[in-house]
Amino acid sequence: MLTNDPSIAIVSITNAGTKIGIQIKQALKNLLQVHLYAPERISNNQVDHSIAKGEFTPTVQQLFKQVDCLIMIMATGISIRTISPVIQDKTTDPAVLVIDELGQHVISLLSGHVGGANQWTQKIAEILKADPVITTATDTEKVASLDLLAKNLHAWYPNFKENTKLINRKLAEKERVYLYIEDYFLPKVHMLKGFTIITKNQIPEATDAPVVVVSDQTDFDKQVNTIHVVPKLNVLGVGCRKNVTCEMMQTTFAMFMSINHLAWSSINTICSIDLKKNEPAIQYLAKTLNAQTEFHSAEELSVVDVNYPSSEFVKKTVGVGNVASSSANFVSGNIVAIKQFTGKEITMAMSHQ
Repeated sequence: MLTNDPSIAIVSITNAGTKIGIQIKQALKNLLQVHLYAPERISNNQVDHSIAKGEFTPTVQQLFKQVDCLIMIMATGISIRTISPVIQDKTTDPAVLVIDELGQHVISLLSGHVGGANQWTQKIAEILKADPVITTATDTEKVASLDLLAKNLHAWYPNFKENTKLINRKLAEKERVYLYIEDYFLPKVHMLKGFTIITKNQIPEATDAPVVVVSDQTDFDKQVNTIHVVPKLNVLGVGCRKNVTCEMMQTTFAMFMSINHLAWSSINTICSIDLKKNEPAIQYLAKTLNAQTEFHSAEELSVVDVNYPSSEFVKKTVGVGNVASSSANFVSGNIVAIKQFTGKEITMAMSHQ
C-alpha cells in the first residue's frame, strides 16, 4: 500500500528525460506532491525547479533526504554514484527509481519494500507502458515478505534487519515459515503466499522452522524461533475527570492493557472528547506511546454514543454518555473490540482501525 500523500521528486538531465518526467507528473499531480527538477539549460515552464550548473549532485543528495520517492531519469551508474554518499539504512532511505531516457524500463533501485520502490515501479511502469524491473528475491519468486507484511500493518517487530533477512530468504527459497495472524488484520494484508498459515492452537512449541505471529495480543506461550509482529492499528478511547495525574493515567492504562493481554506498541491513536484536548495526562500517555491524538465534539460523538451504555452524569456534564467507547468508535469507524474499562476517575476502551 502506498503511503498517504507522499512527496515525489523527479530529476532528469536531458530533454528526452524531461518529457518523460512531465508525463509522470501529469499522471500523478492530482493525487500526490510531485516536483520536477532539471538543469537550467533545458528547463521550461513545466519544470518546477531548475538546477544550476555545478549544483546537480548536492541538489539530488538533498532531495534524497527530504522526499519519500526519488525518480531519476538517467543512467543507473550516474544515479548510484550520486546518491551513494547519502545512503544510510533501508528503514529510513526513500524509494529510489531509475528510468532510462526512452522510458522503456523502470528500475526499483533502492528501498524496494520498506520505502515502497517496488510498488512505485509497478505504478510508474503502468503510466509509461514500460517494463518494471524488480530484483527483490521475494518479488521475483512471487512470494510474500516479512517487511512488506509489517509495512501494510504499520507494524513493529524486533531485530528488524536480522529477522527480515532470515524470513525473506526462507520464503524466497521455498522453505517452511509458519504464520499465525489475527483474523481482524487479514483484510489489510494483500499477500501471504509462501507462508504456512496456522491457527493459534497450532503454534508449535518447538520447531526448526521460524514462526511469525502477527497479533496485537501478548498471551502467547514462550516459544523458540518466534517473531512477534505487532500491528500499530489500535485506537484507544479515553474518558477522564479533570486534572487526573500522569500516575493515574499510566496505572489505568497498564491495567487495561494487562487485563486484555494487549501490546502497548499496538496503540496508534488516543482519542477523547474535545473538552479533554488540553488534559496533561492524555498528552503524557500519547507521548509515552508515540501515539497520535484526536479530539471530537459531543455532537460528533453522539452519532455513535447510542451503541454503548450511557452515564446520565457524564451526559449531563459533557454532552454524551460514554466518552471512551464513543471516541474509539468514532475515530476508528468500528465498534469497540475491547469493552470499556473503568479505573480511578478514568475510563478506556479500544477498537481496531
